[in-house]
Amino acid sequence: MEKWRRIGVIVSGIILAMVLTALCITGRITRAVVSESGAAYEQKVDSVAFGYQLEQDFIPQYESLEIVKVHIDASECAREVGVLQVSILNQYKEHVFHIMIPVSELPQYGWVEVPVHVQLTPGEVNTLVLESIDCVDYGPKISFLDSRLAASAEQKGFHLVYAGMDVEHSALQAAFVYAVPIAIYEYLVYYVFGLILIVLVVL
Repeated sequence: MEKWRRIGVIVSGIILAMVLTALCITGRITRAVVSESGAAYEQKVDSVAFGYQLEQDFIPQYESLEIVKVHIDASECAREVGVLQVSILNQYKEHVFHIMIPVSELPQYGWVEVPVHVQLTPGEVNTLVLESIDCVDYGPKISFLDSRLAASAEQKGFHLVYAGMDVEHSALQAAFVYAVPIAIYEYLVYYVFGLILIVLVVL
């Protein structure tokens, strides 16, 4: 019986190693990395409705961008109709992401989490574009900060563009959430813990 238990541990350990190796090669196990604006006095763009767009150039720090968070104030706008349109353009001004979020689903005040799930190229300039559509009033206000104090790593060197005009020393109050493959040593940690668990169960 003891012999078969040892064989079971060895076989299970080999299978576990093969599974973790496959996951390592494909980068299936990831961890969330968040890059966000720093602390500074909050300012607001009163409206991105009626054709007025707010644009923020940014350079992704990692390849897999999962979520973009934008800080808004929808406490004074009508919530029955209208949408907040969020788009991402690549360096060739081609749409790589587009979504319309009903104003009724926005928080009164706070963060809007936009599920992006796009693959971008680190080092290349992309543009985040916000616009309210079909609103009966000015729509939600969009928060921004002094870029000299609070720009995230993605926003450094850029400023907002509002209705086609540059807004100096400004950065969208935002957060970028990436899915980053874990390091090789972390797979080894998983393997050790998995092996310990196998030994405890089998023996």
